[in-house]
Amino acid sequence: MAPILAIVVPGLWFASEWWEKSLASPLGSPVVSPNGCYRLETFKPLWLLPKILHRKADPNEDIEPQWLPWWEYPGFYRLFDNRSGQLLGESNIYDLEQASGDIDWGVTGSVYVGMIFVGPNAKDCIFDRPTQDD
Repeated sequence: MAPILAIVVPGLWFASEWWEKSLASPLGSPVVSPNGCYRLETFKPLWLLPKILHRKADPNEDIEPQWLPWWEYPGFYRLFDNRSGQLLGESNIYDLEQASGDIDWGVTGSVYVGMIFVGPNAKDCIFDRPTQDD
C-alpha cells in the first residue's frame, strides 16, 4: 500500500499543478493597454482542495511560500499580444487581494500588476507604443 501511495500522491500533486491553471476560469473582462499592444486577463485557479491546503507564494521570489495560509482572492494573470493573440507571459498564483494593484504596461521593460510580474514587453511594442515600420 505504501509504494502505491508514494506514486499516487506525487502524481496528483503534479497533475494539480497543471489543471489549476489549464482549467482555470476567467475573472471579469480582459483589460487592453492604452495603445492596444497588450491584453491582460485575470483567472481563478481550479482548486479541488480547500484553499488552506495550497501553498501561498509571495511575489518577492526570495520569500518562502507559506503553508496552511489564509487566501482571500487567489488568482493569476495571462498577458497576450493584443494584435496577434500570442501569449507573452503568465504569472504564478498569488493572493490578488494582497499583491495586485495598478497595471504597469512596461515602463520597466516588463508588465506588472502591482508587485506581480506577468510578462515581458513585446519586442515591437516597448512601453506600450508600437514601433513604426519604415
